[in-house]
Amino acid sequence: MAQRKMDSGFERKLVIEVPLRFQGLIRLIAVTAAPAFVLFLLIPAPLVLPVLSILSLVIACVAATYALFINANRDAQGSTIWNIVYVFTFTWIVAGMISNPRHVLDWFDNLPMVP
Repeated sequence: MAQRKMDSGFERKLVIEVPLRFQGLIRLIAVTAAPAFVLFLLIPAPLVLPVLSILSLVIACVAATYALFINANRDAQGSTIWNIVYVFTFTWIVAGMISNPRHVLDWFDNLPMVP
């Protein structure tokens, strides 16, 4: 809420004191970036975005199911879980739009030739 503060002068100033909350945003970005970083280490580079898209969809579905059935009575923790679902859904959509599915099809075509 807005509070009135008296400064050194006689005039009153209306000051809104809202703490900056970047820690939650930084945590959400870190939670989203961690699977992408691990995928860059484990699989070839052209396959990272399609796999990240599929992985984000799976994580978003699991987190949404958890938020609906397990954590339905707790609003404080439920909102945090829903934020995670929103971030992974957004990652799923963006990675799916950016990725080229042709790389995945080429990889499946070359898979039987590997000894």
